[in-house]
Amino acid sequence: MPNSPLIIAELSGNHGGSLDKALRMVDQSADAGADMVKIQTYKPETMTVKGLDTRFEISNGLWRGYRLHDLYESAMTPWDWHKKLSERALANGIPLFSSPFDETAVQFLEDEINPPLYKIASFELNHFPLLRAVAQTRKPVIASTGVSSEKMIKQALDCLREEGCPSVTLLHCVSEYPANPEDFCLHEMPNLKRLFDTDFGLSDHSSGHLIAVAATSLGAGVIEKHFSLDREVESIDGAFSMLPEEFKEMVHAVRLTKVALGQVGREKKISAEAAFFKRSILVSQLVHVGETLSVKNLRIARPGDGLCPSKWDSVLGKKAVRTLPVGHPLSTHDFK
Repeated sequence: MPNSPLIIAELSGNHGGSLDKALRMVDQSADAGADMVKIQTYKPETMTVKGLDTRFEISNGLWRGYRLHDLYESAMTPWDWHKKLSERALANGIPLFSSPFDETAVQFLEDEINPPLYKIASFELNHFPLLRAVAQTRKPVIASTGVSSEKMIKQALDCLREEGCPSVTLLHCVSEYPANPEDFCLHEMPNLKRLFDTDFGLSDHSSGHLIAVAATSLGAGVIEKHFSLDREVESIDGAFSMLPEEFKEMVHAVRLTKVALGQVGREKKISAEAAFFKRSILVSQLVHVGETLSVKNLRIARPGDGLCPSKWDSVLGKKAVRTLPVGHPLSTHDFK
């Protein structure tokens, strides 16, 4: 991946039905530092059916009171926007890709924007016809694991790999909107690599960027966060999405965390400025040639440009081979 972590701005339905707003979201997510921008590709009729009983009504949470068909009708990104959004993203120097939700969406995306990869949403990881269609494009896949057991994740991976998917990155995810920090159990995230031999990352629906930074410190290769220009009611996921300045702050924090982690095996460098304030063995009283070095004429003090204090015991009792003025940084050439 070009950057690690790869930071993805998920636009979802936060465009509120306005193409102009969706295009501005693409612009501002790029300005905020996103490496990629993601949308969702579905139609209400490919997500649910128009059931009339209460099973099709959302009873709690952010979208309480919506019927499933009505929610997806409000939140969908019109298919005739996709090419415009993709072109705008490329004009900003970042690619756009999507989460398809059925096989027709995959074929549409291939024909319309030819995305560089695909995302499988948490709730779709058991949708094997979709997985097969995505895998057959021979493109990399990012898949969220929020509502899947280890058994189901393994079955989904087997399906993707058998159908030709070249690589899969699994995203640790809490499929609540918004997600609470105490529910993340982030120490489990690196186990995705051990259990499934994949790269791993985070799909984050929590507020703020604390979880994203913590995931970075644990080795996440992907960070996905929802992005919005506002938190108006028309921005369907606005309550748990980041505003442009918040997203920019997250990008900075994640990048700085990655820099602070450094590379395994890389030796820590101590600058001359920092070393200046270390202690070393200095001459504290004028020493003449042949004079014995002792606690009376040496001291462990700052700055740190003399012999290391760990040599103190081996220095005491030695004879000076030259005159040593007060403040002189003792070296091995000064005594025998």
